[in-house]
Amino acid sequence: MVTRFFLKTFSSLALIMSFGAASALAANDNCTAAKKFAVCNDDVVKERVDWACALVEKKGKDALPEINSMRYECCGEPDYVWINDLQPKMVMHPIQPNLDGKDLADKKDPKGKPLFVAFVEAVTKTPSGDWVDYMWQKYGESDATPKKSWVKKCKVGKTKENWVVGSGTWK
Repeated sequence: MVTRFFLKTFSSLALIMSFGAASALAANDNCTAAKKFAVCNDDVVKERVDWACALVEKKGKDALPEINSMRYECCGEPDYVWINDLQPKMVMHPIQPNLDGKDLADKKDPKGKPLFVAFVEAVTKTPSGDWVDYMWQKYGESDATPKKSWVKKCKVGKTKENWVVGSGTWK
């Protein structure tokens, strides 16, 4: 009798869990523009940049490992925060670490936009933050797609240095 009870309970739980997993997979497969906006609107991107900027202002360069490991998801799309200086030279890019330490003044998107120069120009004009539109290659894909990033000028700890802290979302 007890065995039968546990068997029925276990079977019911397994069925409920399989429906839940199927629903979660279907939600990622059917990520409409409306769902994406609801899950990852502009405010979510800004919040991540503000979080990273606050860490950089408090801890300086010691904030980099924590920011480097932070990821957030926008309807199945992995997002992250990157940091470049005002030259522009990449300080930290968690998805493309091969860019770290590289001068990015000549790096252009497929349409010819010098995007890292555009990030520096945006934070020079509006240090509290601004959106920049450009083309960028999604991780694991070969073609660039439209993207927009929120960039903000952040003081590096107790130094006189400032960095561009940014994060984006695919359009």
